[in-house]
Amino acid sequence: MKTKIVATVGPASEDPSILKQMVKNGLSLIRINSAHAEISYVAKIVKEMRDINPDVGVMVDLKGPELRTGTFPGGSLRISKGNKYTIGKEITLNNEKAIGNIQTGDKVLMSDGEVEFTVDSTSPIVLIAENDGVLRDRSRVNVPGRYVEIGSITERDKSFVIEGIKQGVDFFALSFVQNAENVNSLRDFIIENGGNQYIIAKIETKSGLDNIESIVQASDGIMVARGDLGVELPLKEVVMAQKKIIKISHEDGDFTIVATQVLESMVNNAFPTRAEISDITNAIIDNADALMLSEESAIGKYPALAVQTLRDVSDYVENLVDFQSSYTFKGNKIAYSVAKAAKVLSDDINSNGIVALTHTGSTVKMISSLRPKALVYAGTVDDSLSRKLNIYFGVVPLHLKRDSESLSFADLTEYILKSAFFKSGDKIVVTSGDPYFTFGGTNDVRVMAIGEFLGRGYPQGKDAFGTATYGKNGNILISNSKDVPDGNFDAYIFTADVKPSEVKKINGKTAVFKTRLARTINEGERIYIDGNTGIILKYEK
Repeated sequence: MKTKIVATVGPASEDPSILKQMVKNGLSLIRINSAHAEISYVAKIVKEMRDINPDVGVMVDLKGPELRTGTFPGGSLRISKGNKYTIGKEITLNNEKAIGNIQTGDKVLMSDGEVEFTVDSTSPIVLIAENDGVLRDRSRVNVPGRYVEIGSITERDKSFVIEGIKQGVDFFALSFVQNAENVNSLRDFIIENGGNQYIIAKIETKSGLDNIESIVQASDGIMVARGDLGVELPLKEVVMAQKKIIKISHEDGDFTIVATQVLESMVNNAFPTRAEISDITNAIIDNADALMLSEESAIGKYPALAVQTLRDVSDYVENLVDFQSSYTFKGNKIAYSVAKAAKVLSDDINSNGIVALTHTGSTVKMISSLRPKALVYAGTVDDSLSRKLNIYFGVVPLHLKRDSESLSFADLTEYILKSAFFKSGDKIVVTSGDPYFTFGGTNDVRVMAIGEFLGRGYPQGKDAFGTATYGKNGNILISNSKDVPDGNFDAYIFTADVKPSEVKKINGKTAVFKTRLARTINEGERIYIDGNTGIILKYEK
């Protein structure tokens, strides 16, 4: 599975046994909704997830400031179409200064868009009701298309950030992002308190969509928060906005999460609707990195089954869709060129994976956004970075030792074999700093075969697997002369200093010339010949 799954933790899923099943079913990131949690909940969830699987990241979703109505006598106010209502009199707000730039003719939506008003005048602000409805205490207020001066994080949010840094969470999601300054403000606060968490900007306002390019540049990831976005925009525009957000995000290397009502029917039902499956399928085809469950996993009856449903759909779609990316990155051109070369090379040779050695994750993000056919294995010594990169489409953490600042060819082979992701004879593409796979400043891409290195020469023909022989029993002949004995051999290894034209009777079969062996290959030993590089490896099934 390449598409990642985010799930909100809550009463239905906070039990370790349920979380463990969700992880088994494909969970990559757990979300703590601070709007419905106490600060102590952060430490509890972090500990549970680290014990279950240290590769699963933890996100704290900050509630953020909100514009809401005040209270009403009796707890509600009945709104009648055509009537006028004055802000500060019939309807009060928790922050009237926030809409100081409102203009005549602007739309104002309340109660999650169920009640619509038009601004009739601005001094004082008088609204004309466009429909009948009921406003209840502290109803949500939206002013589509206008910047609402409500700040970016509250004092309560700051407390959650400080606790999140202390507990080592991996992501903070910022609500109601309207511009890049909102993201930068949170970034400054995180750094001031010693953190390095990734910031996910939630796009749920019209102003946020209008400023998407600068918000993407300031953020690490983007959440398409379709709930509030569907209030601020006409519903018919939300799907196209989703596509636009994903495209712009990938051009900067940001990951994307599609959220809201992904599997809402599974809050109470064991089976999703056909429309939900269609929505999920199209989000994957749109190149979303991740899909997020909210109420489905927080309070729903089937949290683990909802995760499994997302995985089943993802697996099916990914096997049918040829993911292609025409995005042009706006950042480091050298790193982008290396990433693109790795993708093209991996696709062309049908590699078993791309291993990207990284200090910062930059190259991994770019390779992921280019959507290679093979999985991308992020090799890093930083466990926190591993969890952060695990949210990217098709990326798998590959843990290396803390002292692995520089890796030789043999060292890297040993790590990869221990990882259990590959077997002897697999062919991978490796990106790294040069020389000797040093981390940082990625500028190198090469093909590598997995297994104990036995030798290398000049290749002719295709890949070959078989049993080594010196003329007795086997199908890969090792010869120290240009003379080829009679026998039905599939491939040949020549250690003598001979040219292909000097060797008779190989009839275009796989051969390696002028081979230099790292050690003597034993009679009957299983070996692999890489037809592209001439590398000879010990082959173990």
